[in-house]
Amino acid sequence: MATHSTSSASRILQTALELFSKKGYDATSVREICEASGITKPTLYHFFGSKDGVYRALVDGALEGFHQEIAARVARPGAAAERLRSVARAYFEYAAREREMVRFMLSLIYSPSSAAPRTDFPAYYGGLVKLVAGVAEEGVASGEFAPGPVDVRMLVLMGALGEALCGNLVMGAPALTPALAEELVDAVVNGWRKH
Repeated sequence: MATHSTSSASRILQTALELFSKKGYDATSVREICEASGITKPTLYHFFGSKDGVYRALVDGALEGFHQEIAARVARPGAAAERLRSVARAYFEYAAREREMVRFMLSLIYSPSSAAPRTDFPAYYGGLVKLVAGVAEEGVASGEFAPGPVDVRMLVLMGALGEALCGNLVMGAPALTPALAEELVDAVVNGWRKH
């Protein structure tokens, strides 16, 4: 029975993501989600309570999962540059694995719907940047990197990752490979090293 329940909940979330991505949150009805996922309204309400509950499960679940992945990469032992490469690989791996979710999240960020439940994306992103900035600061403290303005360093590093991600989503290029993730980080952090 647990497998059936899990598959029903997963099917609801996947169907809702597809509909939200195509039509927008506010233009998607509970009826459409139920019909497209082959479940009844009481089943949706049992798992998620409402359309807002479906949204929260999708968005909050994705944000929390991604945050945990970045936090785990940041917490690994090793040189700061290698940990930053690992963070960049995680960005690209997530985008490849969860392409539709990334598109949906970006649509919420860049074109917020007043009808969609509020998500504090600036605070979330600020928290991610703070995690990554901590690695850069540790690199300075250990002597791996020269001192420098961490806010500018984060603009450059996160900007490079974001530009690659957006280019991939919009134009299909560049390919978000582990090699590209590492090359981007290396290009950025080479400017942070003592010369």
